[in-house]
Amino acid sequence: MLYELHRKTPNNIGDYWCNPSRYFNFGEVKSGELVNNKFPVTDQSVIIGGGGLIHKKFQTDIEKILDKKPKLSALWGIGHNFGRKHVIKSGENVYYPDWINKSQLIGIRDWIEGYKKYYVPCVSCMHSAFDKTYETKHDIVYFLHAYKSNFIPKENDVCMKNNEKDFNKVIKFLASGRTIVTDSYHGAYWSQLLGKDVKIVSWSVKFDHMKYPPEVLDSINTAPKFSKTNVPKNYLEECRTYNNNFYKKFMEKYND
Repeated sequence: MLYELHRKTPNNIGDYWCNPSRYFNFGEVKSGELVNNKFPVTDQSVIIGGGGLIHKKFQTDIEKILDKKPKLSALWGIGHNFGRKHVIKSGENVYYPDWINKSQLIGIRDWIEGYKKYYVPCVSCMHSAFDKTYETKHDIVYFLHAYKSNFIPKENDVCMKNNEKDFNKVIKFLASGRTIVTDSYHGAYWSQLLGKDVKIVSWSVKFDHMKYPPEVLDSINTAPKFSKTNVPKNYLEECRTYNNNFYKKFMEKYND
C-alpha cells in the first residue's frame, strides 16, 4: 500500500492539485490530508507533497508521519513557505531543516544554492491542461490569492482568484493573458509553464527561489510593463523531465 499526504484544500487550487498520484501510476494509493493524519504508515511507503510544506505549521505533522518509520518515504516537490522575519529570527537552518533527512527521497521545488541537487518542481506541471492550445485575449490578467491579496480592481481589469476549483478553467484563464500579475505561487508557476510574462507580488519566501525569477512588483496595484526577457524557454518540458526522473527513482525503490 502506498500512502500519499498533502493539503486537500479545495479553496486553494494549487495545494489541491499538487499530489503526484493525480499524474503518475503507483498502483494502489490511499491519498489523504496531511494535517492530523492517522494513516498506518509504519513499514509502508509514503509520499508527502507537494505544496509549501516547509513551514512550522506543517513540520510537526510531517515529523509524526516520518517518525512512524515508513519503509520508504519521499518528499515530492515541497516548498519553503514562511515570512522573511522567520529567517532572521531563527537560529536553525530554515532552508534545510533536520526533519528533511528522515526521508529517503527528497524533492524540493525551490532553486537554492547548495540544495539544487534536490530540485523537483511542483508535479502539477504534468496536468494535461498544459498540452492544449489557447488564445491570448488580454494584455494583462490578474490571478489573486483569495486570502492574501490586497488588489483593488479597476474597471475592465480581468481577474480570477486561486479559490477557483476548476483546474482547466484556471489554466485557460492564465493562458488568455500576455502578462500575468499574481500574488499566488502557483499562479506564477503555471503562467511560466505557459510561457507567459509573469509579474509577482511577494509576501513569503516561497517567491524568492523560483528557478527563473519573475519580475517583482512593489504592489499588485502597480501597472506592469510587458517584458519578453521575462519568459523562461521550454520550462514545461524541463519541469516534466524533473518529475519523470523523480518518479523513476521512487518506483525503483518502491519495487525493490
